[in-house]
Amino acid sequence: MNLVAFLNIVLDKCRVICYNTFMSRKPFRNEFNQRYTRQLFFEQQREMLVENRMIKPMYTLFDDREGLINFGRVYVELADPTGYAVANKLLEDYAHWEMLMKSAWFREAKEVWDRELDAKLKSEGMAAIRMFADGIEGVSPAVQLQAAKYLADGSYKPKDSTAPKRGRPSKEEVSCELKRQAADTADIAADFDRIRLVKG
Repeated sequence: MNLVAFLNIVLDKCRVICYNTFMSRKPFRNEFNQRYTRQLFFEQQREMLVENRMIKPMYTLFDDREGLINFGRVYVELADPTGYAVANKLLEDYAHWEMLMKSAWFREAKEVWDRELDAKLKSEGMAAIRMFADGIEGVSPAVQLQAAKYLADGSYKPKDSTAPKRGRPSKEEVSCELKRQAADTADIAADFDRIRLVKG
């Protein structure tokens, strides 16, 4: 095989690879190679003018709709709050995820998904702790006891975030403390004077 024939074969393979790469990106990009964001989601596309809708949406943010993928459900099922897993499964790549994260509507949806994911992870963690507390083969009694104590004392419950955190005392607290100390000092001085009178 001569060099020209070899180069033609390599060039043909490169064209196929480039075409396949382009076709794999096609659902996520327009003819100017720009990524779709709002157009991918039913709820967002519904708010757009009809003439601006270029593609059929692929996803919903929250609801199950026939023919569409519930993006939020997949996000929670994959249990990856970084978004990397869902980006590789449903989007073109992680850079596409990062582009979506720049949109306020998407960040708001992610906050809802994150709350559900947090509840799911806590639930799974509690189930695992219950298994340890119930005693599974190969788990030491110390681990079983620690798991049982965790469940019994309610350590899993969220801390009261409304309770004020201690910081610098307020002016009123400082004033009250100074008055209390002054009164204590006056009481001690009076006691000392009485003791001197009794001795003297």
